[in-house]
Amino acid sequence: MTNAIQIAEDKALLEAVEKADDALLDYFHLLEHPFRGGPNYRFLYTTEQVNEAISRCIQMTVKRTHPIYMYGAYGTGKSTIIRRLYSLLSLDPRFEVRFVILHNRVTANSLVRNILEEFGIKTARSFDQSLRNLQNHLHELNEAQKIPTLLIDEAQYMNRDTLKLIHYLLNFETNKTKLLQIVLVGQEELGTKIIQYRELASRMFPIAMNAMSPDDLKDMINFRLNVAGYRGEIFEDADEAYKKLYTYTKGLPRDAIKICFELFIELASQGMKKGNSKHIEEIAKGQNLRI
Repeated sequence: MTNAIQIAEDKALLEAVEKADDALLDYFHLLEHPFRGGPNYRFLYTTEQVNEAISRCIQMTVKRTHPIYMYGAYGTGKSTIIRRLYSLLSLDPRFEVRFVILHNRVTANSLVRNILEEFGIKTARSFDQSLRNLQNHLHELNEAQKIPTLLIDEAQYMNRDTLKLIHYLLNFETNKTKLLQIVLVGQEELGTKIIQYRELASRMFPIAMNAMSPDDLKDMINFRLNVAGYRGEIFEDADEAYKKLYTYTKGLPRDAIKICFELFIELASQGMKKGNSKHIEEIAKGQNLRI
């Protein structure tokens, strides 16, 4: 009986949350929520930095000139960029693109199994045979004039052994081209690890992702609002509010989006349509962001 009551209460809670979310959209006349978290590339605001990162990745992948590692602070939009890259490359029949997300216990052996699984290759009992199976498959794709491309997110979790594996995979090549194009994406730690591994760093092209400028941050917020169907200004004191937003977030998009998410809830609860710099400051402090 207790379990039945708990299940009913949980179901009621879920329904209440969903209704509250729908009510929020109605209140602000939105088609969808502009500040929901997650790497939805539809809400990717393409600053000059983002455009250059995507263009470099596509150019080097198409020409198969250099493997790439992209690194930067958390919340700078790297995961959204790599998902956008995956979407773009998947549209082109020349590419056999695969996407792997790492965890903090990744090993060279588990990474090989993951890569083989993504490419639909049988895993052998021995590590060496698994690598040979991968190499043979890549040769077959090359003969079919395909471009095998491996995108790896959360690559900061790689240790020395997994980076050695990447270095080894870069040796899969013909007299004319590399058999596997690799793009690694991760936090700042990834850049540090690769720079310390000079043999690998010399073979890869780095792309550093930095925090947004104040103008880019403002434009990003308004872009997301427009995508969601919102028209007009969300702040009464726009200049001061955006200044506060930048000061507390240090230009990190993820933190700015989290603040704006809470702002919508706060405004709706107060029966307000526009926020101000005081709202930004209170929410930022509540999220343990500091100047």
